[in-house]
Amino acid sequence: MLQPLQHLIPTSKSCYLVEWKGRSCVIDEKRRPQNGDTVLLDMSGMYEWAMVMITPRRIITDDGLLLTDDLLEDVALVGVVTHEVIPLDERDGSPI
Repeated sequence: MLQPLQHLIPTSKSCYLVEWKGRSCVIDEKRRPQNGDTVLLDMSGMYEWAMVMITPRRIITDDGLLLTDDLLEDVALVGVVTHEVIPLDERDGSPI
């Protein structure tokens, strides 16, 4: 039986599970990122996991790309990672 995400972990209704590039994370689309938070970005239609650094203002993607100043103009924040789902048993390939 499937349970709504809010019944399994303490989240708000603006949270949902995203699976991208081998990672499964719960993201909150309304939460403001803090220094060091992991986020999901939309970079002109391409999604990337990244880490936010507030001062100085920059974003570092999982691929090691450093985004600052003008490069941030085409980047949209999809949401802030609140939880990462890590498989306990990978026999069937399912992360949950």
